[in-house]
Parts: sequence; C-alpha cells; structure tokens
Amino acid sequence: MDKALIDLIRISNVTGKDSSLVQGGGGNTSVKTADGKYMFIKASGTALKDMDDKHGWRRLRLDEVLSIIDDELLAKRKVSVKELEVVNRLLLACDDDITDDARPSVESHLHAFLDRCVIHLHPLVVAAYVNAKNGQREIEKLFAKETPPPLWVPYTDPGFALARRIAKLIENYQRDYGKKPKILFLQKHGVFISSRTANSALRLVRKVIKICNSKLKEPKTHKISPPGKDEISAGKLAVRKAVYDVTKQYMPVDYFPVDNVTASFMRRKDSSELLATRALNPDEQIYANGSAMWVQKCDADLISMRMAERIKQGQKPAAAFVVKGMGLFVAAEKKVAPLVAEITNGSLLVRMHAARFGGVLALTKREQGFVDNWESEAFRKKLVSGEEQGELKDRIAIVTGAGSGLGKSIAIGLAKAGAMVGIFDIDKEAAKKTAAQIQNSQTLVVQCNVTDEADVKKAFANVVENWGGLDILVNAAGVAPAYPLVEMPADRWRVALEVNLTGYFLCARESARIMIAQSMGGCIINLSSKSGLDASVNNTAYNATKAGEIHVARGWALELGEYGIRVNSVAPGNVFGGSKIWNPQYMRVCARKYGIKPEEVIPYYVNKTALKREIKGQDVADSIVFLCSDRARTITGQVVVPDSGQVMVR
Repeated sequence: MDKALIDLIRISNVTGKDSSLVQGGGGNTSVKTADGKYMFIKASGTALKDMDDKHGWRRLRLDEVLSIIDDELLAKRKVSVKELEVVNRLLLACDDDITDDARPSVESHLHAFLDRCVIHLHPLVVAAYVNAKNGQREIEKLFAKETPPPLWVPYTDPGFALARRIAKLIENYQRDYGKKPKILFLQKHGVFISSRTANSALRLVRKVIKICNSKLKEPKTHKISPPGKDEISAGKLAVRKAVYDVTKQYMPVDYFPVDNVTASFMRRKDSSELLATRALNPDEQIYANGSAMWVQKCDADLISMRMAERIKQGQKPAAAFVVKGMGLFVAAEKKVAPLVAEITNGSLLVRMHAARFGGVLALTKREQGFVDNWESEAFRKKLVSGEEQGELKDRIAIVTGAGSGLGKSIAIGLAKAGAMVGIFDIDKEAAKKTAAQIQNSQTLVVQCNVTDEADVKKAFANVVENWGGLDILVNAAGVAPAYPLVEMPADRWRVALEVNLTGYFLCARESARIMIAQSMGGCIINLSSKSGLDASVNNTAYNATKAGEIHVARGWALELGEYGIRVNSVAPGNVFGGSKIWNPQYMRVCARKYGIKPEEVIPYYVNKTALKREIKGQDVADSIVFLCSDRARTITGQVVVPDSGQVMVR
C-alpha cells in the first residue's frame, strides 16, 4: 500500500473518531504522493472514521485537478454548469481500482494546491469563532504569536468559487510570508490544516483546538426534570401534525433526551433570538433544513403557523424543534434524524459561544440559496438518507399477525411501498423473521397479544415512542378453527371471537385514539375473507367473525370519517402460500369435505375462480397498499375482494 494512502487512512481515522473535531461525519482529508503525481483524498459522503484500505477514498492525478482551478473558460460558465463540470472532471482525474460509485471530495481542487497532508474539519470550538460577527478579530488575538499567522478566508460559496478564492489568497500569502499557510480559518465553515507530514498535521490540529478552546466557557450544568412518556408522545404528535399541515409530508419524529447544552440553551432569555438567524453553515442548511425552531409551547397550530412564516421568508420548513422545558424533537427520516440532532446540538453550543463574540454570523439568504441548489451537497445528503421511495413513503403502519401468512405478505408489501412497519405478532421470533426478510431499518418488531387490552396499549405506545405517530393499521391476526357445527368445541368458538373480533376492536380503538389526537387522518384495514361475504362449509366461527369484521369496519367508517380516517375491509380468496390456516390438517379436512385427495385441494379451489388464477400474498398486499394510498382518498366503508372472481360483492 502506498505510503500516502497509509497516511491518509491514519489521519482520517484519528480525527474522525474524535467527536469534538467532526460534526455529522463531515470533514475531508488528503495526502499527496512523494513524487507529486497523485493525491489520495476522502470520497464524498464517507465518514473519516470509516475509511480503510479498501474504501472511502479515491486517487487523483494531481496535474488534472490543478488544471481545473486555472481554467478561465470554466470560471465564466453558469454556476450550475460549472459545478457539474467540476464533478465530472474530478471523476475523470481518478486513477485507481475503485469500482463503486464513490466520488472524490468536491473540495479536491482546493486540497490540490495546499501542502502534502491536508485535514479539513468543522470543530465546534472553531465554529464558535468562524460563526461570530467578531470572529476574525478574536482569532487574530488568539494566534497573535503564531509566525506566520493563520489565513482568514471570508465566506465564499463552496465549490469552484471557494477554491479559486483560496488559490488567490494563498498566492498573496506566499508573496508576503514566503510560504503557504499551515492554518486556514474559513468563515461560516471550518478550518484547514496543511503540513508536510501526517504527524505534524495531527499535532497542529491539536494545537489549534487547544488555542481556540482557551477562551471559551463551558455551559453551566443545569438540572432539568425530564418530561414523561405521555408528554413526549404528545409532543411528537404535535410536531408531526405541524410538519404535515405545512408540507403534506409524512415524517417520523424522534425525541432526544436533554443534555447540558440543550438545558443551558433553554434557560437563556435570548434563546428565540439566537435561533432566529438562518443556518450557520452548509451542513446545517442541507441536513437540518436550517436552524432549529424555538418552540415556546408544543402546540401543533402554533408550530405550523411559525413554519408557514418561515417558508414565506424563503427558508425550508424546520427539521429540528427545541421545545422549552422539554428538549429537542427532530422530524426527519430515521437514518438522518441522529445526524440532524448532532448538528443541531452543536449549533446551539456555537450560537451561545458566538453571542459572546459580537453575535451570531449565519448564512445570508443568497448564500443559503446557493447551498440549497448545489448539486454536490444534494449528492451527500442522498448518500446519507438513501433512496427509499414509494407512494407510502415515511407513513407509519402497524400490521398485526405479521409473523406469517397474509400478515407477513402485507407487511412486506407496505415496506416496499416506503412505509415504516410495526410488525406485530404474538410469536416474536416469527415477527423477527419477517423483519429480516424486509431487510430494512424501517421496521419495528413488537410482541403483542391482540386479545389483551394492556398488551395492545403498550404495543401501540411503543410505535409512537419510536416513530412519533401512526397512519395505517392493518388488522390481520386471525385464526380459523374448522369444524362442522355439531362438532364445534365452545372453547374454539370463543378463541375465534377473541382473536378475530376482540383483537380487531382493541387495535382499531387504539389506532383511532392516536390518529384522532394526531389530526392527520389515517387508514384502518380489516383483513376479512371471502367467507365473510359467502359462507363456507364447516366454518361457523370463521364465517361469523369474518362477516363481523366487515360490518364493524363499516360502522367505524361512519364514526371516524369526520376525522379523515378511512376504514375499509379486504376480503381475499384462498391464499395458500405461507399460510398457517392452510396447514396439512386443514387440507385433509377440505379434502374429505369435497371427496378429493389433499394434493388436489389447491387446484380445486383455483378452478372455482373466474380467472382460474391462484391468489398470492402479493396480490392481497397490493390491494392494501392501494387502499392506504392517496389514490383511494375517497374510498371508505368498502370491501375490496382480491379473489380472482370467486365471490361477487353485492
């Protein structure tokens, strides 16, 4: 392995594992080869701590990278064209065996004309100065004994423009001091450390941090009574409703326990004023949609009104909300939420520090607009959040009986459509297998006995605690005790009533309570059966309960319509694959009923349909995805029958 790559991995891992130096996995590093022909640099979207000898970097031909800065024709092009051309030329400059889609850092051309080892970081102790109105003056005082002094870089739009400006500033610096700067402070951005060796670069990082930290005061320790679970759940519902009202987006909401930074910030008299400014830097603008919103009272209508005002000012709807006396709520995709929380927490600390140095210096409206439209930042965010799409994207769903059979198929179908799915089943191991098959972090396995009122309440509270709300319930847990009437045991009849009716009722009631409190509408689906429409032989309990499920759904549709909650039933035909109902014993019962062999049962039932087509779990799941989508926005109190035309609704 090349010595330069060894050095790159080392300085990246050392700095990347120090949470005081990096925010949200940001930062860049580069090391040039001894012959000056190549530069190894971190790949865009890779965390410094995760780099190794196989991934997270690219090797560039240095002369081709330097030529980008000197290209006067490129400098005259429109920003959108220019930045895309830079990305393409950096990719063309790559000379390595990397086969994935890793891009070299968008700052590669900036790194190219600095010293051999370059470390670019966004430490909070540095941000305290570069995001303060008097920050340059404070830095000059702190580093007055350094010879030659650090280079201060006034804020410049990131990308090509910043690289060109730094190139010019370094040219002037060399003329004045006879060498390139080792320390560069970038206003509203961070710090660049540039040195000949990896060791000297790391030493210089530690020195800069120590000097910057020398004039900062740690927030005082404050004790705050943590809010209760019910208060947090209510806060999540309010924030989620406000976000939906303004953006029409379904977002999960996370709550992050109060630490000393948040506690100190909430106690300040100028908290609202400190958050009134725009984002401090590009990371806060891209990942957190700008500065957090200060919330005096956690009321959905008040929050949505504030968000609407913010949008009128040309800003994005907030993703982070600092609620007085409660703490930090984040409305964002689950993958991104911890990053938003980390960036927001850091921003609160920096804003408190900057208040001592003349006030907060944030991005201007124009600067913010540039970042919003910068393709390179959009690419980074996409790498972090992923590309999960679908018509149910970010909706929160619960499927009961999701450990097997149709419940499993439905859970998988909803997840494919982009929903976050609570996988409920009395058999937790079966539920885990469903989650593993989905292979998506947007699932939550919950062991739940749908006939137990306390268990149901606890299970639904678990979903709200994790995701902040509820949009979809699919009642799919069920049993089918098959007996002739004269042989039907009373205890099996009661079990069917408990699971197929009481279970549906308890889950629907809990869902309705959450959805009404959330005030965003919702969708409840009762998984019935064709036997609920057209009775089958030797199925007394199943016929009764499946018909009952349809009828209670119609009543619920009438009750809940005023809240925008739609309630429908799906009555599938016979679905054999993966079903616990269609087990070998049940197959033998059916075979005796029709005077056929067990292996002839499936063909027999398929032949009874108009389409002569076997029904799969996916067919049922597709029907439910449709009913839960906005395409079915006017459908409620109805029965959809995916049965290949065996039973006609009348």
